[in-house]
Amino acid sequence: MKILVFIVACLSLQVHSTDISLTTYNLGLAHTFIPFAQERLEPLIKNIKAHSTDVLCLQEVWKKSDQKKIEKALKALYSYSYKTKIKNYRTGSRPTCKISDIFGEGKFVSCMQDKCGEFEGDEFTDCLIDKCGSPLENLKVSNRLCASALMAQVGKSPIASILTLLNPLRRAGQFSYKGSNGLMLFSKYPMKEKSYVDFKEVSTLSRRGALSVVLDVKGKELQVMCTHLSADLTETVPYTGIFKDWASENKEQLSRLLQKANHKLYPTALVGDFNCGFEDRVNGIEGELQSSCEQVLDWGYSDFLSQELRACTFCGDNLLNDENQANEAIDHIFLKGLTSISGRILFREEIPIRPKTWTSLSDHYGLEVRASF
Repeated sequence: MKILVFIVACLSLQVHSTDISLTTYNLGLAHTFIPFAQERLEPLIKNIKAHSTDVLCLQEVWKKSDQKKIEKALKALYSYSYKTKIKNYRTGSRPTCKISDIFGEGKFVSCMQDKCGEFEGDEFTDCLIDKCGSPLENLKVSNRLCASALMAQVGKSPIASILTLLNPLRRAGQFSYKGSNGLMLFSKYPMKEKSYVDFKEVSTLSRRGALSVVLDVKGKELQVMCTHLSADLTETVPYTGIFKDWASENKEQLSRLLQKANHKLYPTALVGDFNCGFEDRVNGIEGELQSSCEQVLDWGYSDFLSQELRACTFCGDNLLNDENQANEAIDHIFLKGLTSISGRILFREEIPIRPKTWTSLSDHYGLEVRASF
C-alpha cells in the first residue's frame, strides 16, 4: 500500500509540473558600430516572428524607432511586454568638458585630430588605442565624467560631439544611444510585477540594467530578469569608468543582479547577454570573464549552455564577426528552482542584403532553453 501511495504521489508531481520555453537574443542593432544594422532589421523581425517561445528577452535594440517596429510586429504573438523609456543620465558640472580638458598638447581631441584624423573605421579605433591612450587616461584622472561622456558620443560626428561636450547650458549624457539600455522583454504569460534594476552608477559607455518581472505561468509564479552586462572592450574602447577595467565592471553588475534576484521566493531565470562565459577546450570554446560568470554558479544556478549544450553564441563563423574571433559562450539562461529539459542555438541564418553581399542576422546567435518547475 505504501508503494502505491508513493507511485501516485510521484505521478501527481509529474502531472503538476509546468513547462516553459525561454529565449535570449542579442540583435546587434548598434547602428554605426555593428555593420548593416538597418538592412538586418526586417530580416531579424521576420525570423523572430517565426520562432515560437513563451518568453523572449532581446538585447541591443538601442534605437526607439527599432523598438517600436519590433513591438508592433510581435504584438499579436505576445500579449505582454516590458521595456523602459529611453533617458540619458546627466551629472557633474556644466559644461561637461572644458576646452582645456580636451584641446592642447597631450590632450585627447588634439591627439585624435593630429595622429588619427586620416583613418576611418577599425583603423581609426586602432589608432586611438595605440596613439591616444595616454591622453585619455590622463583625462579620466582629471575629469572622469568628461572622459566617459566623450566615449559615449558613439555615432555622432566629431564636430557634434565636441559641441555637446562643451555646451555651457546642458550637461552631456554619460551613455551612448541617448541612454537606451537596449532591452525588450516579451511574454505569453501575464506579468504580475514589473521593475527595473538600474546599473547606471556602475556602467560605462552604455547604460546597463535588467528588466525584472514576475510571470503568472498557469497559476505558478516565475521571476524572469532580462539583462545585458558590460563587455570587455579592452581591445576596442579605452575604459573610463570607476573601476579598474571592463572586467571589474561586469563582475560588479552581475553581483548586483544576483543580489536583486528574489530567488528565495520565486523560481528564477536570469536571461540575456552576460558578456561572460566558461572555457570548454573540448568543444573549442574560450572563456570570457569567466570569474564573473562563476558567481552565478556559486549562487546555485544552473547553466544549460555550458553544462549541457556546450556551444558558442558569439562565434568565429558568424559573418558579422572578425575572422579571428574566438568561439565564446556569453549568452545565457541561468536557472534556479527550475529543471532544464532541452536547449538549442537559434538564428544562425545568413541573409543577402546587397548584390553579392551576405551577412548573419546578428553578431550573436540566439539561445532557447525549455525548463519545468
